[in-house]
Amino acid sequence: MLENTESLLPVAPDHQKLRAYCVGLDDESLDELQRLLSTLGVEVAGRILMSKRSVHPGTYMGKGKLDELKQLMDAHLAHAAVIDVDLSPNQLRNLEKEVGKPVLDRQGVIIEIFSRHARTKESKTQVELAKLQYLLPRLMHFWTHFERQRGGGIGNKGMGEKQIEVDRRLVKNRMSILRGRLVDIAKERQIQRSSRKEVLKVALVGYTNAGKSTLLNSLTESRVLAEDKLFATLDASVRALDPDCHPPIVAIDTVGFINRLPHGLVASFRSTLEELHEADLLLHVVDASSPAAREQMDVTEKVLEELGVGGKPKIVVLNKMDCLPDGGARVRARTLSPGAERISALYREDVRRLRDQVLEYFRSHLEVYEVVIPYAESKMHAMIHAHGSVEISREIEKGMFYRVRMAEGWAKKLGLVKFRL
Repeated sequence: MLENTESLLPVAPDHQKLRAYCVGLDDESLDELQRLLSTLGVEVAGRILMSKRSVHPGTYMGKGKLDELKQLMDAHLAHAAVIDVDLSPNQLRNLEKEVGKPVLDRQGVIIEIFSRHARTKESKTQVELAKLQYLLPRLMHFWTHFERQRGGGIGNKGMGEKQIEVDRRLVKNRMSILRGRLVDIAKERQIQRSSRKEVLKVALVGYTNAGKSTLLNSLTESRVLAEDKLFATLDASVRALDPDCHPPIVAIDTVGFINRLPHGLVASFRSTLEELHEADLLLHVVDASSPAAREQMDVTEKVLEELGVGGKPKIVVLNKMDCLPDGGARVRARTLSPGAERISALYREDVRRLRDQVLEYFRSHLEVYEVVIPYAESKMHAMIHAHGSVEISREIEKGMFYRVRMAEGWAKKLGLVKFRL
């Protein structure tokens, strides 16, 4: 049975750095695949651009392209081929047989990155389940691959059909256990969310490596892991936006999106992504310096729609403006989303301006209430100040009069009456 620590990537001989040849349908997507492979430490030996018309149902590539790929891989000493689409188990197996070297598809690359970046018990469980869902129909293909990782030779007989059936049962049993764990994790998350139910929440969303974690750190003056890598963040991080803000507001970092994110990963990370349903406001963070910024924005919007949160109030934040040269590039960035906030998460003044905009959004969307609290009710006075923004307070005969902006949930708890003009 395969171990969940085993890599989906093939192993290069004699401890060499793995070199891969990439195949895809368009340059922009291949550029992204190259960045994905770089995150895994894989060197790209070259690339082949295919036409959609030449896609073969059995091997994905027609005979002419297959011959070209084999020649180029030999010429550039490539150890493996990586195809920039999601291949069926049969295509994966047939293609590897034709090429004579290991083959991996886009889905496998993304799952491997998630697997390496998982840090917490929750994300490790989520990624392991997605990995097994990916492997289950492909076990026959990955036989020799994992045998080589364990030290078996290519000429060895292999596991055999009976062993595959045993492995399939073991994988299914393991998946059942992991699903049970995720149910328990989802319950724990629900408890955590319920404790924040009356707290205002702004969630950072966007394409992977758009700078969400860096922006969260700047907005909240915290130290969430922020690296210049794809999918550096897999866990939702929650931080207070401003400790002096009343009512309190928390900022939530979320896992980044990517074009053609494997469905298994979306399903496994559903409890993490549930944070978006609880958010009152979304900050859609965009890497304005990316040549594919428009496409990345569209992918994020599509995923938000699929998750059922596309209609949430949002502020578009064009990040990494400091990486753009003056002139035409900055003009083009403005056209991405007219009215968007253009910032660098590294510039304090930009971050302060964005924080003020978020605070003003919440202030303007809170209802105004009035209440008179007897002087002896010290606990009530404290709660008014802790959970509301006091606009007017004055002493009257019966106690202290307050006009306050507050979230509806807390207002109901405290018995406040809406202010009418």
